[in-house]
Amino acid sequence: MVALNREYIEIVIGAFLLTASFLISFFMVIDILEPSFLLSFFAFSVSFVGLLLGFHGLYGLVLRYKKK
Repeated sequence: MVALNREYIEIVIGAFLLTASFLISFFMVIDILEPSFLLSFFAFSVSFVGLLLGFHGLYGLVLRYKKK
């Protein structure tokens, strides 16, 4: 089995959250999902958490390779 580092997992989860947030917003725009304030706030929150998680993973990779 392949052992993944914590940083790579954070980046993948962050990218998934950003993609999910984009899809929620896109589905609200094309009227598949009914637009509401709570759903918009949820999409924004998921996007923000995904961005923070992805950047934290990138920061961890930069620190790891900078030590070498």
